[in-house]
Amino acid sequence: MTTALLRLAAVSHSYGARRAVDEVSVELRPGARHAIIGPNGAGKSTLLHLVAGTLRPTSGRIHFAGEDVHRWPAHRRARAGIARTWQHPALAGPLTAIQNVLFAVPGQRLSALRTRPSAVTAAHTALDQVGLTAHADQPAARLAYGDQRRLEIAVALAAQPRLLLLDEPTAGLATDEVSGLAQLIRALSGEITVLLVDHNLDFVAAVADTVTVLHHGQHVATGAPTAIREHPDVRRVYLGVDTSTGPASGGVPDNSTTTTVVGTPVLRVRNLRAGYTGAPMLTDITLDVRAGRVTAVVGRNGAGKSTLLNAIAGLHPTEPGTDVLLHGQSLTGCDARRRAHAGLGIVPQGRRLFAGLTVDEHLTLPRPRSTRSGAVDARHVLDLFPALAQRRRHRPHQLSGGEQQMLALARALLTNPDVLLLDEPSEGLAPAVVGQLATMVTGLAAAGTAVLLAEQNLALACQVAHDIAVLDRARIVRHVATADIREYPTELHDLLTVPTAAPTR
Repeated sequence: MTTALLRLAAVSHSYGARRAVDEVSVELRPGARHAIIGPNGAGKSTLLHLVAGTLRPTSGRIHFAGEDVHRWPAHRRARAGIARTWQHPALAGPLTAIQNVLFAVPGQRLSALRTRPSAVTAAHTALDQVGLTAHADQPAARLAYGDQRRLEIAVALAAQPRLLLLDEPTAGLATDEVSGLAQLIRALSGEITVLLVDHNLDFVAAVADTVTVLHHGQHVATGAPTAIREHPDVRRVYLGVDTSTGPASGGVPDNSTTTTVVGTPVLRVRNLRAGYTGAPMLTDITLDVRAGRVTAVVGRNGAGKSTLLNAIAGLHPTEPGTDVLLHGQSLTGCDARRRAHAGLGIVPQGRRLFAGLTVDEHLTLPRPRSTRSGAVDARHVLDLFPALAQRRRHRPHQLSGGEQQMLALARALLTNPDVLLLDEPSEGLAPAVVGQLATMVTGLAAAGTAVLLAEQNLALACQVAHDIAVLDRARIVRHVATADIREYPTELHDLLTVPTAAPTR
């Protein structure tokens, strides 16, 4: 029998009274492709933290390559051959792609005046593995989000790991990028064992030979992907019957007493142009967002969706000639704080929560606008997100990805915005929570809020949006009513040149 490379024996971890991982036992043979799945709050990312050494188990043992490593710090585990990626890319933004990868090459000293030629070769090899050779000299911060995720994998591969940990690697990726990532993982050397966490079940089925399901920190089932898909307990807890982690059924407080008539253009964007260090990213963007309606902006990673939302919110500079109007008043020249006070709210990609603040403290930060009736207060958002009510003293790192997204959305709602900008809100969420998010977004629109949504999840965009703007090559190339897309479902995929087939093994 082959000795396990990684063995977790009754491993637990608690945040105060909450047990995020509860006596989980898992074994990975060398060369395995093993996936951990489950609803938000199941303990998946916490389990990866325990393996990587960024968290210590409350109880239980972790063995790697025959060594008891449960007390080893993260840097010692990394040197022993454990490399990881994060739920959101953790890169040195000002440094180039090749410089980020060089940090991970074994034996390369950061204090050295000259980089060893062998280290440069190893770094280029890692970039080539993930298809980023052409971007080697580009700063990481200027890469498209999907490319940043691939760069993080290159950094991990450059460390020559025996065990590769991937935390939500498909989050925020378009369908073709997910297919490419599946091919990359399947092509990895058999000397590399992979343990991954992901919500995309098609991706999991394409790359994993074994799947473990967690729920509320406890082990539910382990088996082949096909068996797991049909497991009745898995279908119950993962595919939507269990709703304890999402919004309550009460919906959104009715703000319909607002004087803005549904369908009125609340936000007008005219001739918006923006870029990075002289390179144009958006050109002549013209867009109306109307009260009581959801407009979705879709496009490939790198098309400029996040840049568009950040530019509207005042978080990214625009070029002369751009005009952003709210209720007919120009916001051009206003900073992000003044735009928020005027009625623009944003839930940014990556959530941007404050690491040292609790849930309660996050909810006391926003200053509600008194000019809009039917204000949402902290009590309302805790009713909407009961999972947050149970985590009021927890800090972001103690929350699941779904709970963090709920907190970011709750914080934006507390400003009582007239226009809500949502940047990839479904990223890293389980299918059940995505459904609850859809209910929340449509409820906000029904209450009179104008919503501008940037989303890679085309099914969610088509479900909640009244109209869809397709962003391509720095411009909006098509603006179409969602009803027309529903009637001709392949048209949107054709516009985006995204394959409709899921990855296959």
